[in-house]
Amino acid sequence: MLGYRDSGMVGSPANQHPEALAVQRRDDVTAQVVHAIRRLRPQVVITFDPIGGYRHPDHIAIQQATVDAFYAASDPGNPDPLPPYTPQKLYFQTFSRGFLRLIVRLLPLFGRDPRRFGVNNDIDLASLAEVEFPIHTRIDILTAAAARDRAAACHASQGGGSGLFSLVGRILRLFGGTDTYMRAYPAPPPGLLEDDLFTGVRW
Repeated sequence: MLGYRDSGMVGSPANQHPEALAVQRRDDVTAQVVHAIRRLRPQVVITFDPIGGYRHPDHIAIQQATVDAFYAASDPGNPDPLPPYTPQKLYFQTFSRGFLRLIVRLLPLFGRDPRRFGVNNDIDLASLAEVEFPIHTRIDILTAAAARDRAAACHASQGGGSGLFSLVGRILRLFGGTDTYMRAYPAPPPGLLEDDLFTGVRW
């Protein structure tokens, strides 16, 4: 929605296209996100985890720009024309590595290589399972899972409509269906486990 094209995975021709998000100046993208935050004035901001979920260059680029913009939006010295605004919370969407390690073990039983997954065989699930992020918030999404899956199926993805996200979604529903998040701001106290992204938000 910022006007860039999909960058593709690392090493693909699309990754070097001049209009791809991954090749843009980080400060330029950050400025666009600052403007969006000041215009929308969200209490809670959500973005990808630091490795972009599955190391998609676009996900990593927008994660970095969003983190920068989360803090820059409140800076009165920022040149954006809209008034400064301070969001109250910042989250990174992530997923259980224990669950992913289970998927990595199960895929070979179905004839799938966990290191060459997705439409283009360029998603390495095994390496993703080795990167651990803390989970501070669990949201029950079981009642919305079917609608979420239908929406995801409309989006062309490296995971594929019948691939990673569909498979994981079906298994997740068997285990109860939750979305998980790492809280980046404010700093979480030890042992924090929320069930609502708006916990503690001032209205």
